Amino acid sequence: MKYILSWGGGVNSTAILAMIKLGMLPELNKDNTCIVFADTGAEMPYTYEHTSRCLHPMTDEGWKVKVLRPWIDKEFYTPKLGLPEYCIDKQVMPSRVNRWCTMEFKSKPIRKFRESLCSDPKKWDSEVVLILGIASDEMKRAKFLGQFHTKYPLINHNLDRKGCIELIKKAGLPEARKSGCYLCPFQGKDQWIELFSKYPEYFAKTEELENIAREKYKGDAYFFVRDLPLREQIEKWRKMKEKKCQQKELFGLERHCLCEF
Repeated sequence: MKYILSWGGGVNSTAILAMIKLGMLPELNKDNTCIVFADTGAEMPYTYEHTSRCLHPMTDEGWKVKVLRPWIDKEFYTPKLGLPEYCIDKQVMPSRVNRWCTMEFKSKPIRKFRESLCSDPKKWDSEVVLILGIASDEMKRAKFLGQFHTKYPLINHNLDRKGCIELIKKAGLPEARKSGCYLCPFQGKDQWIELFSKYPEYFAKTEELENIAREKYKGDAYFFVRDLPLREQIEKWRKMKEKKCQQKELFGLERHCLCEF
């Protein structure tokens, strides 16, 4: 049996790496396992850095690592461009609804690579086991993805996100962060603010794509966050934070009574 460990560069996939190092997955070894990273070309800088810090030592130890890139490994992709270039070329945005970007730049390439390891491509779901890093507090994701000769070690060992972080520390691996593309519409407020403040060049690319899509579709609700353009949304969050800080300062003063309010 062969195994593919789907590496995303985040907490969960790092926890599976920790399980391997701690001997918790004895069925996986250097001969039968390949660690696969599907690079969209739009990963956050810290994801690339973390991937390098974790996977380079694995290759030095003799583990097989494969990085899939659409502009290089074209046989595994339908789009032949990186995600940012593809979006600009087609004037489209990543979608929260159908998640086409995940399918085209993550799931399908890994499945095609999985097929390439089989004696018969039609037996991809029986000859090669896919290892996915889905934690025990994300059970719905596992049910949605289905089985198809897929294993979920974190669920099997009842490891939630907190347990994953503890396991990573125990294995002596670098601290991991939530992975994802800078174009991801599922980013939270803190991630968007970090993108705006720390990675202005990536924020500019995301803003450019939003403007292109809105121009193409005449402004019809093509926004990454709610119903406002990114820059306006960031400004809205900034004002909300300022107001909250002012209120905290105001009510934090010592008062004898509340009559002056």
